[in-house]
Amino acid sequence: MTTVLFLNPLANRRKDRFVTLLERHLQAVGERCCRFETYPQVAQTVAAFERLQATTAIERVVVLGGDGTLHQAANAIVGSQLPVGYIPCGTGNDFARSWFQAQVGSKSKLHSDQFWLEQALTAPIQTIDLGQVGSRYFINVAGVGFDAEIVQRLGHKKYLWPRLSYLACALLSLINYREQPLHFRGTQQKLLALGQRKTLLLTAANGNYFGAGMHIAPHAVLNDGYLAYSLIEAMPLWRKLVSLPKLYQGRHLGLKQVHSGQFSALEITTPNLPVEADGEWIGTTPIRIRTIPAAFQLRRPETGSS
Repeated sequence: MTTVLFLNPLANRRKDRFVTLLERHLQAVGERCCRFETYPQVAQTVAAFERLQATTAIERVVVLGGDGTLHQAANAIVGSQLPVGYIPCGTGNDFARSWFQAQVGSKSKLHSDQFWLEQALTAPIQTIDLGQVGSRYFINVAGVGFDAEIVQRLGHKKYLWPRLSYLACALLSLINYREQPLHFRGTQQKLLALGQRKTLLLTAANGNYFGAGMHIAPHAVLNDGYLAYSLIEAMPLWRKLVSLPKLYQGRHLGLKQVHSGQFSALEITTPNLPVEADGEWIGTTPIRIRTIPAAFQLRRPETGSS
């Protein structure tokens, strides 16, 4: 049986170090491993992983990367029930903020190589939901509107200071973005009632954070069978600027222009609005978003584990 190291081929010092540590550890205990590198297009990655599965007896997968690599892994591995370990090695690492929140209080763990190796290979497996937007699966957050326009503007460029880069792009985009009404089709009555109002953005969240640290969905739960939405209505520019810091603190849900709740499936019929998922450009509306309950097996240390 083989452990697959699922990684982005771009150079990354932390990722390269952990790949070496994993390979040495698995070799020392007599286990096989192989590297699987992602492709620029998700469809290419999915096809390549299917070929690997056809020729290799895979025991487990360890993902080393950021939200983009985890996004590719979710699309390649969904349905296989393979246990997945995760070592965050990206720039934003928004999903990791939620997933490893219980360990944040013990920073010595987060700086321990042994902790990351053990949790990626042997930590208990937890079953979590995935989201689906169009034909694409996502593990963290999908967005329609303003945030997707930011993703489109940033493209696949990597920045040394991801939060500052995202914030700078957001501030520039706020000036020119023109809000439109979102028209919905589904069973979420509150959203249907909001369908005529001009909207800045709608996010459908499985995890809690996006945009390099914005606490967009404090009410999201990874294994409850639902996606948590946050809909932010149009507002004057000055109010957007004043409200922006609240997004990082998770206090925006108290604003009267912000509406939140949960849904299992929803269709957005307004045409030509930008769509993103896990920080990856998806396309434009109309599009359907839904949850896929219990679709992914991910390792996470138990609270208080060493």
